[in-house]
Amino acid sequence: MAAPIERQAADSAVFFIKDKLFLLYGGAKTNYEENDINANFLKLDQKNETLFARGELDSTGLVTQQLTLKTTDQNITADSILYHTKTGKALTHNSRTTTDEMYVQTQKAKLLGDKKSFFGYENKFTTCNYDEPHFAFHAKKIKVVANDVAVSGFANPEFEGVPLPIGIPFGIFPMRKGKKGGVLPPQFTANEDYGIGLEGLGYYFTFKKNGRPSDYWDLILRSNIYSYGSWNLIATPSYRKRYKYNGTFNINVQNTRQNFKGDADFVKNKSFSLGWQHSADTRSRPGVSFSSNVNFQKSGFNKYNANNPRLNITNIITSSIAWSKTWQQKIFGEENTFNLTTNTGLSQNTNLNLVTLNAPEVSFSMQTFYPFVRKNKIGEQKWFEKIGIGYNGSVRGKMDFYDNKPFAEIIKLIKDTFAWNASHNIPVSLSLPSLGPIQASPSISYSEYTYSQKTLLNWNPVTKQVDKDVVKGVFQTRTMNLNFNLATALYGTYSFKTKNQLKARHVIRPTFGIGYQPDLNRRFNKRVQVDTFMRMQDYNVFNFGNISSGIQSNKFGGINFGIDQNLEIKTTNKNDSTEAGIKRVRVIDGFSITSGYNYLLDSFQLNPFNINLRSTLMEGKINITAGANIDPYQTNAFGDRVNKLAWQGRKFGIGSIGNLTNANISLSTQLRGGDKKTDSKSTTNRNNPNFKGDSNTPDMSLEEQMRLNEYINSNPAEFVDFNIPWDLSLSGTVNYSRILQQDFTYKSFFNASANFNGNFSLTQKWKCGASGFYDFNTGKIQQIQMFITREMHCWQMAINVTPVGSFRSFNISISPKAGILRDLKINRTRVFYGE
Repeated sequence: MAAPIERQAADSAVFFIKDKLFLLYGGAKTNYEENDINANFLKLDQKNETLFARGELDSTGLVTQQLTLKTTDQNITADSILYHTKTGKALTHNSRTTTDEMYVQTQKAKLLGDKKSFFGYENKFTTCNYDEPHFAFHAKKIKVVANDVAVSGFANPEFEGVPLPIGIPFGIFPMRKGKKGGVLPPQFTANEDYGIGLEGLGYYFTFKKNGRPSDYWDLILRSNIYSYGSWNLIATPSYRKRYKYNGTFNINVQNTRQNFKGDADFVKNKSFSLGWQHSADTRSRPGVSFSSNVNFQKSGFNKYNANNPRLNITNIITSSIAWSKTWQQKIFGEENTFNLTTNTGLSQNTNLNLVTLNAPEVSFSMQTFYPFVRKNKIGEQKWFEKIGIGYNGSVRGKMDFYDNKPFAEIIKLIKDTFAWNASHNIPVSLSLPSLGPIQASPSISYSEYTYSQKTLLNWNPVTKQVDKDVVKGVFQTRTMNLNFNLATALYGTYSFKTKNQLKARHVIRPTFGIGYQPDLNRRFNKRVQVDTFMRMQDYNVFNFGNISSGIQSNKFGGINFGIDQNLEIKTTNKNDSTEAGIKRVRVIDGFSITSGYNYLLDSFQLNPFNINLRSTLMEGKINITAGANIDPYQTNAFGDRVNKLAWQGRKFGIGSIGNLTNANISLSTQLRGGDKKTDSKSTTNRNNPNFKGDSNTPDMSLEEQMRLNEYINSNPAEFVDFNIPWDLSLSGTVNYSRILQQDFTYKSFFNASANFNGNFSLTQKWKCGASGFYDFNTGKIQQIQMFITREMHCWQMAINVTPVGSFRSFNISISPKAGILRDLKINRTRVFYGE
């Protein structure tokens, strides 16, 4: 023997000196050259250099507990094993080994001396962890190299031990961990407008470095092919460097031939899309970050996307590239923080073929510093040492063009529409000590704005419309604000004589401020006639065509006031003095009203009232948020404000409070059955073959994350939690707004909608659910999506149906849960367009 053998037994040990035979009974263990065997019986024959072990037997001679063999590369359970200590070869009966997610059952196996390979006779491959698996691939002869590959002769599948009359002449089952290139199998589909198709057919390329697959870059090529002639080719190269950055490019070329040629609804279209996602790890360069999310496509690309109906109605596409840097630098002997940010944004409206490029966008800010602080801080701090000065500035540019125009015309549009502005803001603040329960905070702010154009409006008596004249140049405006704000908090409690010692706690936080803003931009405020009724409107020349004006047209000298409050109820159980006996309920999380009064104006001195409400009821089961803006002045027949308060000359009522200019209210609730302590995030069905973790897991490439998010949205049945018996989410929103249009008329908008999403378990293994969206404006259910799914241990069946909506679909899939067999899926999908 090449090495000593360590051995022990829980029951007894017998040694025959003459025959050099050693017998171990009951819990026998032995170790030889990193090979560990645990068995019920073990026989060591030193003369023949063999080791025999078997599992525990019952009274009939059947094995009730198998032995285990651990080698360097694999773990094996078996009924018995005969091991040659000199050559390292072994023979096992009824063995079972596991590599990653694959289980291999072998009636007879011969282990080779390399300790990682074996030949097998009468074998089963499966991802089911049962001793009698629900399904398996049966092969008479195989060879397995641990953590590398398994090769078999003729193999056929069987379910519940029943073989199917289909098979493959030979099988190669990769079992190697890590990246490896190979063919990506397609998925069969049928589409009403595109015909029969194969989606996802492609190849995964792993570029090699030093003879091994590189960890830094790879490439996925996919294609979709349809019988009516449509196709698209998708190239997704990705790159990464641990602790530094990672990113993905996405190039999609699409050729659409919808319906048969010659039909009235035949469509032929060519388009493309380009994408780039990049993110940097802030640990590589502390204080510096760079990210990109670029999505550029030719108009019509989403409209003719065959395998994702949700994209067909997406017509706004945005992109951005951002870089920022934060650093420390001394000012007046004190460390201060500076931040520089640059951004380039792109917005596409594919319906209008309009592209808006926001570039350049540069902003710089400096954290508040205190220039009057003494270097030698001795004694109490003086009041002037608490004066803080900050700075923030920005430069922004914008241009528009149409992507369906000739290149020369696009360049001309960019020159004509390019506009920019710059701003500088210097806030000055002073921290004062508390005046008892009152907090005082004075501040002053100076801002300066520069624009590249202004817009003049003129009434045209011939066309009877307002003409706009854009004047190019460099124009400057300035604003200055002085404010002195006071804030405090008032607390009140009230006890009710009840059985459970009911107490109410009310907190009121009033605010009051005095402010002054001189009108430094009076020359930029104009009046223009807007209709044949001689109606006049005020406007600012920088509120048309610029990125944003940033200026306040009116002078201000007056007060700002507001109030915020919350209400909480507490009950105490007399029979329970612990914390569990105290129950707190927040009736109102926040209810605020703010407004102001401008003494320097000769009209419309009272500002609109802003009202906001936040509440959580029934121990967090119902969430309520609401808001409103009320104009305290009356309006004339045209909707214009008149200098008369709403309650003047009117009887008390809702209309006497003011005119509602915008309002919103949202309600939502989520009810769930089962154990409340169960964390659904940790019990979500993650055995789905398409699921590799959360949708933002760092172990997935960006291309995989995007594909996974789309798959989850389209196939909710495959991602449900069987540990929760039922789940119901309800939400509703109502929005109202009254907006001045470009033609100087007022228009009211009202939107109301309701959403529901729920599921429940029919049995322990069956689950069904539905989600929908109802639009109160149209009085119709805009979309309903239903699903039913069946948990089948190592397999899962999912049915998704969208019977209502612009894009109706049906999908059924049966697939194993193990990720190694994610492409072994039975899938049927149909998509129908139109109502």
